[in-house]
Amino acid sequence: MTKKISYILPLGDRVTMRKNLIETFLQEEPGTGIENNASRYIYNVEQFGKYGIFLKRPTQLNKGFDFTVNIDGLFFKKSRRYSNPSHQDIIDALTDCKFNYSQIYLSIAQKLQQIYYCEPVSLVPSGATFFDYAGNEHPIEIILLAVKWLFMEQDCAYWNYSGRAMFYDVLQKNSLV
Repeated sequence: MTKKISYILPLGDRVTMRKNLIETFLQEEPGTGIENNASRYIYNVEQFGKYGIFLKRPTQLNKGFDFTVNIDGLFFKKSRRYSNPSHQDIIDALTDCKFNYSQIYLSIAQKLQQIYYCEPVSLVPSGATFFDYAGNEHPIEIILLAVKWLFMEQDCAYWNYSGRAMFYDVLQKNSLV
């Protein structure tokens, strides 16, 4: 059975935010086996309009504190529909937005920087959008929220290396921040 939990990430620096998230994961009940006997969790963490961000644990990679970042109300890839965007899906969405909304993309890039530096960010509808694989239009703000949680995922999984800096570097190399 999957347990659903609402979770709000506290404001703070990377250390504080990572510690709070991991402490939340440490409260999970242990499983008693595989399949139906595994403990499963969905953490509802963000909402933007009709979209939501939720974390799923455990992941198929089974790396301890790892989780997938999923967008409720949005699917990626036509051949295999899934709600957890890859880094390439994020890059594609931001690139599409930058191309179609070049005049306001600077403010999108600034919000990405604020998210990276763990600064509070107010996300109000900017009017900037991106198109999914099927040509459906979605607000770019849901991608910004996904990036926030992908940074957190990397801080949990790769803390002893560079954590969130790995994905931020990819965004920089693609001229998206």
